[in-house]
Amino acid sequence: MIIPALDVLQNQIVRLYQGKYDTAQFYPFELGARLKAYADSGAGKLHLVDLEGARDPSKKQWQLIQAATKALNVPYQVGGGIRAEQDVSDWLKAGANQVVIGSMAVEQREQVQAWIEKFGAQHFVIALDVNKTTNGWAPATHGWLNESEFSLFELIDFYVDLGVIDFLCTDISKDGTMSGPSFALYEDLINHNADIKVQASGGVSSLADIKQLKALGVGGVILGKSLLDGAFSVEDALACYSTHE
Repeated sequence: MIIPALDVLQNQIVRLYQGKYDTAQFYPFELGARLKAYADSGAGKLHLVDLEGARDPSKKQWQLIQAATKALNVPYQVGGGIRAEQDVSDWLKAGANQVVIGSMAVEQREQVQAWIEKFGAQHFVIALDVNKTTNGWAPATHGWLNESEFSLFELIDFYVDLGVIDFLCTDISKDGTMSGPSFALYEDLINHNADIKVQASGGVSSLADIKQLKALGVGGVILGKSLLDGAFSVEDALACYSTHE
């Protein structure tokens, strides 16, 4: 599946380089119009991140995002600033198909487990951002400043046991770089558990990247900067992905 992505900061569409806020590149697109354009292009799912809420939950931009998604006729997943059960409930009531849980899924597993058991595993995407270390893939949290006590695969196994199958995994060194995806990361994930649906995120810069990710067996490809910068269109990406099914 091709999943166009939009990040929102200061009520504007933005891309960061390797997750750093001081690298923000703003785009002159209106959020609702851009989402509609992606949906009209045939995308089967959209991905939204409230970067303001992720940085400071007291500054959530949820009103803006919910207004922009109200007219959408395709499913969407959303993350950023989701810290409480009420946040999960609010988004699902607002029409989100799934909520994306990042740092909380690493640091407060029991809390997230309770949400999954209450709302259903199908409504969750677990987002794991990783650094490559001498000990393997190490999840990082809180703007990628802190390293987790758990390994990537320990976390995957924990959530799979709860019924989660959707995992959004990003190699921090690749995010927003347009330097090519972390094929090694996705290969390792699929080798570990071929039944999960891995959403590849970060570094996708060409249709050849999409072709290679599809061949590896990922369940979805998140496209942010490549679409905003016009490297290729949603239609191009969909055609490339579908010809390799």
